[in-house]
Amino acid sequence: MSWLFNYPWRAFREGDLVFQSPVAGEWRLLAFVLIAALTWWLYRSVRDRVSGLLWRVVLTLRFAVYAIVAFMLGLPALRVSHPREGGAFTAFLVDSSRSMSIEDAASNAPLSRLAAAQSVLFGHGAPGQGLVAAVSAQSLPVLYSFDSEPRRTDAKSLKAEGPFSNLFRALHDTEAELRNVPLASVVLLTDGCRNQGGSAEEAARLLQARGVPLYTVGLGHEPPPRDYEVVQVVTPRRVRRNSEVEVQVTVRHTDFHEPFDLEVSRNGASLMTQRVIPDPDTDTRQVRFTFTPDHEGSATYRFAIPSGKGETLTNNNAREVTIEMQDDRLPVLYVEGSPRIEYRFLRRAMYRDQDFRVVGLLRVAPQRFYVQGADSTESYLANGFPTNRADLCRFQAVILGDIEASYFTPAQLRMLEEFVRERGGGLLMLGGPKSFGAGGYAGTPVEKVLPLRVSANDAPYRDGLFKFSVAPAAMDHPVMRVAPDIEQSLAVWNSAPPLIGLTPLPDVKTGATLLLKEEQSGLPILAVQNYGGGRVAAFTSGGSWYWRVSRPSSDEFHERVWKQLIRWLVVGAKDHLTVETDADTYARRDPVTVRASVFGTDLRPKNDARVTATVTDPLGNHEEIPMDWILSEEGVYQCRYLPDTEGDHTVSVSVSGLDAKPVVKSFLVAEPTIEFSDAGLKRDLLKEMAKLAGGAYFEYPEVAGLAERLKQDAAAAQARGTVPQLLPLWDMPALFLALLGLVTAEWWIRRRSGLA
Repeated sequence: MSWLFNYPWRAFREGDLVFQSPVAGEWRLLAFVLIAALTWWLYRSVRDRVSGLLWRVVLTLRFAVYAIVAFMLGLPALRVSHPREGGAFTAFLVDSSRSMSIEDAASNAPLSRLAAAQSVLFGHGAPGQGLVAAVSAQSLPVLYSFDSEPRRTDAKSLKAEGPFSNLFRALHDTEAELRNVPLASVVLLTDGCRNQGGSAEEAARLLQARGVPLYTVGLGHEPPPRDYEVVQVVTPRRVRRNSEVEVQVTVRHTDFHEPFDLEVSRNGASLMTQRVIPDPDTDTRQVRFTFTPDHEGSATYRFAIPSGKGETLTNNNAREVTIEMQDDRLPVLYVEGSPRIEYRFLRRAMYRDQDFRVVGLLRVAPQRFYVQGADSTESYLANGFPTNRADLCRFQAVILGDIEASYFTPAQLRMLEEFVRERGGGLLMLGGPKSFGAGGYAGTPVEKVLPLRVSANDAPYRDGLFKFSVAPAAMDHPVMRVAPDIEQSLAVWNSAPPLIGLTPLPDVKTGATLLLKEEQSGLPILAVQNYGGGRVAAFTSGGSWYWRVSRPSSDEFHERVWKQLIRWLVVGAKDHLTVETDADTYARRDPVTVRASVFGTDLRPKNDARVTATVTDPLGNHEEIPMDWILSEEGVYQCRYLPDTEGDHTVSVSVSGLDAKPVVKSFLVAEPTIEFSDAGLKRDLLKEMAKLAGGAYFEYPEVAGLAERLKQDAAAAQARGTVPQLLPLWDMPALFLALLGLVTAEWWIRRRSGLA
């Protein structure tokens, strides 16, 4: 009877019924119901001409015809499996990242890790040698190379040029590609260095769940070769002109124990060199540089260690970072309640520096202010402190002198708190008879941001000369750095003149940092803290002017302290447009993510802006890329760029309709060095991966037993290997015979009953 149904009955018993029609089953069922309903409606006209039983029989036959036709139009098929002819597959994955070019695979002669992998797979050039030839009789070998992702390859195309290693994706994607074929085993030839992607152990569990053993072949020496490496450079990306930059460099000195130099250079010119003494207990050191950039725009700084004796890896001896110089003047609003000496000297300390634009708002009568340094767009200051957010946000720092809280409206006090928290601005409060608790700031929004505890019961301001001292651990703070190094800075502070006048506040808030204190009582003099997106400082004296008048005119201690403090306060201040990339250095064809934060005149995020990035490569080619709002963050726009050329690139971001000049950011495209970081053989990782997937770990050249294991796995996979197959059912003779029989029966009944 198999001729009637096309296939033996066993196929129907073991297979699964599926439909291959592109039309969904729900739509086919709906069409059948509609046609059946139409047929029933048409047959109502003949119901009174025959008996009820005969009418139902004819209608049932017609419904059966429709059902068979609908079944055939669904393209039914049986899904069955049968043993595969030609054997199972054995997958070989070869690491082709740059660390595989290191020549430490053999102890008796220079041999790169990739060359050792090729020797394991293909022998030493003689026909029939190597693992690939050994397993060819029992399985079908398939060869992949991988760095950031796996790809099919052949013996001639293996090159150690990949910028990154991703063991997780190598195993995950290979298993996914070979999921529907009998896979005997997987052989992974690598040094185990991974610097991208997910957990390699989790990828090994994918093979474990499938019952496919993983064999790992470790290549290279476990201790990495003698190597100097600049691991990381941490520095601010944007600094203001004449601002001191602190850079922290992490270096590694593997198997080197003698002192070495770390050099900082720009455009090939050496700027400074620091001698580094290795730590006998660890192979890493952190080195701190402090310098003041003297360039305009952006510049690339190189931090490098000279090659050491016997060092074979020199690609990772240097790192480059880009520092962008802000050349706009820092806008500061200084509000003073009376024409006291402190106002004149503090304002002059910044006014003489072209990096600052100081606008003085000096109260000379209860409702009358004398405005100094304002431009033509700031005429509103003639009426006193700004009354709206947009006007206040024209400034990045606000100094509150001897002025009481009751002068400000509740809305202005809230606006000052938001100025620090949301805008990222800096706020400095100075000591005086009408500031802090004595000025009524307790319980106000401004009191929330201050680093000192303020209450309505605080003692009044007291005049008189007093000495101060540096608080413990304060010299680590950038504000206190008034000389090239910490020791010299501490000596300058210890020799500083005393102060005149003090607001006695007893306590520093949790999280704030105390920098200066009164020598005898320990009362705080200068304290700082971060608040929201901005920074706040409290200076409880109103007599820092004495630092200026008690020293020679050539001494700049007074000016440097205040300018340095103001620069520190405004680090987090937002601009109308800021641009950043997710890194400073990229590999060729490595995606560059450009992010722009766009704010309106009130420094609130804008989500409806038209933002465009223009990227210029080293050859002068320009590419315009629209930037889209990323939805998940207010006012943030993003785009991606794939660099094709190595060298310095610039990206200029502009916003249509926004009164802000385009912002230019630089990034470098160069050969990546991460592959040579900690590049020793990861033996424990490879052993764990093999153990998880039921395989074994081998080292070069001890792989003699691996070929036999692969043959056994291939034989077992062949025995259980099957191939899925679809057997069409729509053309079965049984269906056509049934269709013919039903149509004939209906025609005969209709003819006999006079309905035809």
